[in-house]
Amino acid sequence: MRNASYRRSGRARRRTHFRLLVAAGGLVLAGLIIVLASWFAAQKEERDAQGQGLFITVDGAPDSALSLPPESTPSSGDSDDEAQSTGYTVGSAPETPAQLDDPLLVLVNSETPIPEDWEVTPRMVGEQVVDARMYDDYIAMHDAAGAEDIWIWIASGYRSVEDQERILEENIQQRMDEDGMTREEAEADALRTVNPPGYSEHHTGLAVDLNDVDDGFESTEAYAWLEEHAADYGFVQRYRSTKVAYTGIDNESWHYRYVGREHAQRMKALDMCLEEYVDYIRSGGT
Repeated sequence: MRNASYRRSGRARRRTHFRLLVAAGGLVLAGLIIVLASWFAAQKEERDAQGQGLFITVDGAPDSALSLPPESTPSSGDSDDEAQSTGYTVGSAPETPAQLDDPLLVLVNSETPIPEDWEVTPRMVGEQVVDARMYDDYIAMHDAAGAEDIWIWIASGYRSVEDQERILEENIQQRMDEDGMTREEAEADALRTVNPPGYSEHHTGLAVDLNDVDDGFESTEAYAWLEEHAADYGFVQRYRSTKVAYTGIDNESWHYRYVGREHAQRMKALDMCLEEYVDYIRSGGT
């Protein structure tokens, strides 16, 4: 009887050991699956980013938000720029001129896409992302305006291609719903103020929509202050009613582009938009 009992006890121990081995193997397999899934997801994100031709380099922790006046609330912005790879009509020149060596003068418009190797080093201003190259001058401009009780804030900064697709589609749908336009009419009208995805200055991280993204901004004290002082900090109003023939975009009092202090002051003195100024530099202007 004792031998039979001993044999039964041995079989029970072996069954317990087997179950433990199976459980341990299951845990190892589950861990391996999780690791592989994470790796494949990371690879997909990298391929997707490269497919867009946009590369983001993280530059430290986000900066604390700038203070805003109590009544102001940053909005997402719905103006200026990018085109859907499926369906939006995008102007194109037979041959896109080479970009200038100075990255602050990168030209992006309805005929010139964001360069495939363009890199953005993000810095946070409130909830918006801008490129590090404009960060210090924007902070200086913001603080100088605030010292005179003039409040400016960024409603929209860097945008991905997907962001611009969404904004353009929202603009098209709004025109169809509110104005009764056909799809073709709404698209043509929306592209007067919103560039197609991939063709937006917002992809550069050097363009911002300020304050209330509305035509009424032109009658505010903030706009008057920017008209006088923005170039001193490297910013120019990108789209003006007098320059539509060059930019293809209607007047946008809220849309500013960072080109650096020297270029901004020269553009202001020469009364040139960026398209004119880039051609001026290419032709040997100094």
